[in-house]
Amino acid sequence: MKIASRTAVVLLCAALALRAGWVVYCWASQGPALEYPDEQLHWQLAANLVRHGTLITDDGRMAPRMPAYPLFLAVFAGLGQTGILAARLAQAGLGTGTVGLVYWLARSALGRRAALVCGLLACCDPFAIFFSNLILTEVLFTLIATGLTACAWRWLVSRGESLAALLGLAVLGPLAVLTRASAAGWIPLLWLLLVWMGRHSRQRLLCLAVCPAVLVACLLPWGVRNKIALDSFAWLSTNGGASLYDGQGPQADGSGNQAFLHELPELQDLDEVGLDQTLTRMAFTQMRLDPQRVLRLAGRKLLRTWNPLPNVAEYRSGWPAAIGAGYTIVLLLTAAAGSLRGIAGWARQPAGCRSWLTLLWLPVVYFTLVHCVYVGSVRYRVPLHPLLGLAAGGLFRPITGLDQPGSGRS
Repeated sequence: MKIASRTAVVLLCAALALRAGWVVYCWASQGPALEYPDEQLHWQLAANLVRHGTLITDDGRMAPRMPAYPLFLAVFAGLGQTGILAARLAQAGLGTGTVGLVYWLARSALGRRAALVCGLLACCDPFAIFFSNLILTEVLFTLIATGLTACAWRWLVSRGESLAALLGLAVLGPLAVLTRASAAGWIPLLWLLLVWMGRHSRQRLLCLAVCPAVLVACLLPWGVRNKIALDSFAWLSTNGGASLYDGQGPQADGSGNQAFLHELPELQDLDEVGLDQTLTRMAFTQMRLDPQRVLRLAGRKLLRTWNPLPNVAEYRSGWPAAIGAGYTIVLLLTAAAGSLRGIAGWARQPAGCRSWLTLLWLPVVYFTLVHCVYVGSVRYRVPLHPLLGLAAGGLFRPITGLDQPGSGRS
């Protein structure tokens, strides 16, 4: 077996052991308990789909979240509480897949030594391991975001000749939006970036023609279903208003707390769509009244999102805090250093370096800005960790140029 193959196998086995081991440990100590409200909501959607054939919460909401993650959970929801364990173990497998993608992408673009470092950073990510046990979108979205970036890079280095890369771009873009509504701005920005960086007019036209068409085709069933059920297409769920008010309402402090849903009397008689629209309007009104406060809150949210220490009080001390802070600091410093080294190499490999770094940093900047408007939390940066790890790989080898795809292998 080749050294690269052995290294990949060891990394994947280690990643699976860490994630599955954590899931089994938590199951032995806590059982099927769902600690966070979002976990309960996702499981309700999946369980009711299995029982009643409809994505709906126990309190009757039809579109409180995008459908892809509840559909994933529905595979396991028929098993009852044992299905929660099965879903968590499946997420351990998805997280392991992300590690494999990171290793492959770094190997193809940066070479063997950088691939090992990038793979280790992804394998040992304590946040990725922790979230494997939570019924939240982080693990699935991390895999999608990493896969989408890998397809975008392959599309560029193949000069638009890779049908697999185009198919990946066309499918994973809509899947990202159907998993997390906040990705709705990243996907068109990525298309525009690929058009701008494309080397040939045929490559640009293919990207512009295929990807938006597939996105519309994938979102259309969701929108039509919501139009029939709610008399509103609700393309990005009915949670946007609550999320925006959570981040911008008079009570906002940068963290998430939706107690206002039960406290504001003007909200109590509204239906799902009316609640979403009313809260959106109230949030924008508050933002217009005090724009300076919007900027102050953005600073707090930025710190919350990229805080080396967990924001949850119970994890802010002891070994969980030390491990999380140590990993975050190492990841950010090496990503910055690797990116600076890449920028310094633009004169030698301008096309490759610019494309590589732009693909990696676009989602980092985009999602950071999104959560400077909405709620700031460590969980929203977790899917960005593999991309930062890939940026750190630039410390170990200059990026392969687009004119010589594959020359980074060693």
